[in-house]
Amino acid sequence: MIALADVTFLRPLWLLAAPLSLLAGWLVATRLGGDGRWRRIMDADLMVAMRRLGHLTEARDDREPWLIAIAAAIAAFALSGPAIRDPDAPVLRNLDAVMILMDLSPSLTEGAGLDDAQAAVSRLIDIQGTRPIALAVYAAESFLVSVPTEDPAALQTVVAVMDPATMPVGGSRPDRALDLARQTLDDAGATQPDIVLVSDGGGIGPNALDRARQMAAAGMRISAVFVAQDRPPYGATPANREPLVALTDAGGGMTVSAIDLAGLEAIMTDRRGDAAADPAVRNLRYRDLGRWLLILALVPLAFTFRRRVEA
Repeated sequence: MIALADVTFLRPLWLLAAPLSLLAGWLVATRLGGDGRWRRIMDADLMVAMRRLGHLTEARDDREPWLIAIAAAIAAFALSGPAIRDPDAPVLRNLDAVMILMDLSPSLTEGAGLDDAQAAVSRLIDIQGTRPIALAVYAAESFLVSVPTEDPAALQTVVAVMDPATMPVGGSRPDRALDLARQTLDDAGATQPDIVLVSDGGGIGPNALDRARQMAAAGMRISAVFVAQDRPPYGATPANREPLVALTDAGGGMTVSAIDLAGLEAIMTDRRGDAAADPAVRNLRYRDLGRWLLILALVPLAFTFRRRVEA
């Protein structure tokens, strides 16, 4: 699609046919009309004799090629799909939903990374704009905190009270968190959602990478926020950014640091432009004016059907 002021062209490649149609009309009108072709191959005296015998008519200004070319140019412009946003279009609330998966495994909560994780999640919620946002937490098991909602204040309250005792189990299974995210977003009817994993990188293995590839193929984008550890707990796996990078590479997203504010904003980039490429969504959001322009193409064509009266 191409936007020009308030008009959006849904099928812009058809615009190329408009000048080509006018060019074709000019070639036909100037090169192939009347007796122009005979003048290049016939002697002038023979031309006069042929006219007297009635075998050759005088060249005349034939407007038909121009009329047909103008009609074709108007039709091409109409087929390009000039459209305006439909003010009565339905609001697709969950189209571009975001789901945050917050890691509450012991390696993060006991490694002095919980504060950074909470701050990062809070920032993501603040900058979500009008996008519905969902929240889940995970360790060895995953728990849904909220389905996609447009009430960020309620989520902020939940995030603020999380502590090392929030989860009833230990461990770290991000693959199960991704399964929960996919099920939640599928139930919400989200077609271009984002999943953001806030984690120290623990527990990411082949299962999680396989889930990420499957979800990316289904139109979901997976990004991650890396939470570093100030002091890893005894016996826990140190924080590692590389597994998160591998996960987001498989999921089509990006990995940023929990203290990188610009990176957090980049993760929340609106994907509604991608969703608008879906013909079904596009037809709901735009009012195509091309069908009415096709009526204008009939006006020049009508003049080609005039009856000629011979002198």
